[in-house]
Amino acid sequence: MVQQLIWAGLAAMTMAACATAVRYTLQDRFRAIGIPGETADCMVGELEDRLSGDDLQDLARYTLNLTRADSTFAAIRSLMRIDNPRAVKAVGASGLTCVTGFRL
Repeated sequence: MVQQLIWAGLAAMTMAACATAVRYTLQDRFRAIGIPGETADCMVGELEDRLSGDDLQDLARYTLNLTRADSTFAAIRSLMRIDNPRAVKAVGASGLTCVTGFRL
């Protein structure tokens, strides 16, 4: 019983560490493609609420191929070209929320 609790605790810590790594990766990559820091932080928080861990990792991998955009909106549009319908919807909604302040 104790051993099962230890393994469960280790699994929970591993998942939390992965989630934190994806969060920081997305924040850094969003800034790198031209999204201002405060907006990038807001969007990542929104995306964590809207997407699964797998979808967030998919989005993080996708951002590695993106270059800097001319504007925040262009950067968000480039994120929305990902081949993941859930991520497209979440990026659009989080971008709108974080840029305008209106939550969808």
